[in-house]
Amino acid sequence: MRIVLHVLIGMALVGCAGTNEPTSKTVSIDEWEPSSDILGIVVTPDEVIVPVGSSVQLEALGLNQERQTVELTDAVDWESGTPSVATVSNELSEEGQLFGVQAGTTTIYADFDGVQSAPARITVTEADLVRLSITPGSVTLGVGDALQLSAEASFSDGSSSTANGQVRWITGDGSVAVLNGDGMLTAEGLGVTQVHAEWKGIQSDPINVQIVEEVAQVDADLLINAVYGGIDDGTLEIIIDVQNVGSDPVGGFWVDVFLDPETTPEPGDFPDAYHMVDYVGAQSSTTVTFVASTPRDRHDFTILVDSLNAIGETDETNNRATGNTDGDVGSGGSDDPVALANLTFEYTGGFSTETETEYWIDVVNEGTVPAAPFYIDLFFDRMPTEEPEGDEDGDMWKFVPGLGAGETSYQTMVVDSECFECGTWLMIDGYDLVEESNESDNTAYVVLDGSFGPPTPPE
Repeated sequence: MRIVLHVLIGMALVGCAGTNEPTSKTVSIDEWEPSSDILGIVVTPDEVIVPVGSSVQLEALGLNQERQTVELTDAVDWESGTPSVATVSNELSEEGQLFGVQAGTTTIYADFDGVQSAPARITVTEADLVRLSITPGSVTLGVGDALQLSAEASFSDGSSSTANGQVRWITGDGSVAVLNGDGMLTAEGLGVTQVHAEWKGIQSDPINVQIVEEVAQVDADLLINAVYGGIDDGTLEIIIDVQNVGSDPVGGFWVDVFLDPETTPEPGDFPDAYHMVDYVGAQSSTTVTFVASTPRDRHDFTILVDSLNAIGETDETNNRATGNTDGDVGSGGSDDPVALANLTFEYTGGFSTETETEYWIDVVNEGTVPAAPFYIDLFFDRMPTEEPEGDEDGDMWKFVPGLGAGETSYQTMVVDSECFECGTWLMIDGYDLVEESNESDNTAYVVLDGSFGPPTPPE
């Protein structure tokens, strides 16, 4: 999944403050000691789409010098940049409750004792919710283990957003697995069940959850594929492409930025800016963008991913990258600094009977990096001249929860109608969820006589 996170660097310009023992402990405001000064505040989710008339619960987490996160939702002062678009509550028992008023965009801030959070970017939309999907597509956990699930909402205007705190999470058997309101799944007992999400009358496809005695060590590897830095009219922007090239999803790790460091930053050093990444699927990527004002015309920077070693990785040597704001794209963990995915059809086929038509669709990622989750849409019984456009919903669709470099996804779609001689269009990633090196090979025209591909233009 490609998630863009915007973080204001000015929230934590405190410099490098020595080495601390890595910790990911979260303490409540009741347990927090005033001597543990809050150095920065993170609002989650920090980018979200809210339909008009709907609400979502925001949370504020403070970060102190020891890298402990402090739950501050009920203690901060919440402020909306544009109350006519979205309001946020400071009322007792409703702190952080965001409400979409009218279509538009705004920012939300949380302030605690003079420390202001980075802005949470809010879009209020009048578009209809059309799809919900959950990643990962299946889960195997050991008893007592936990895993963050991610719910993706797609809207009729083509936009999409993580909706973990907006959906209703439902488990088939609470004795096997339970879920909290944000999609954190905890393994309770041995067995198999299914989990799905519901919101505004839309239900996701269920995912299978299997709980066993214990599971093998997680196969995960985070790497910095590419970094970019630039300054435009006093605005500093640093973009980091973080990939998980392992076969298991991970979450709960920090991305740290050190501006103009005098020495090489080490794990445990306190960064100038930071962000907690909640979830990255297997063979998926996350783009983290840091934005701030600066009076200077150039900066050097160092990026550290998972500096507190929250994730047990198969390779711990590719979590550092350096760059500058000269506008070049630099590489941390890949030899190709501008590597991209590329989705295309490897094979299409099928057959038709008097009552139904079955399509076989093989989609391959010919790129050199993993592809984010995407949809395959099928447009049944169309003319060759009726090629679908992006963001157009098919008569049916399949959700693919990511695809590794060089891998193929094998999908089957069945239409309850015969189609002996008619043609059908197929479209990959119509919602443009995947950044590709070639966007021109995502449609195919299928006639079930063995041919496929773009039609020959009429003479």
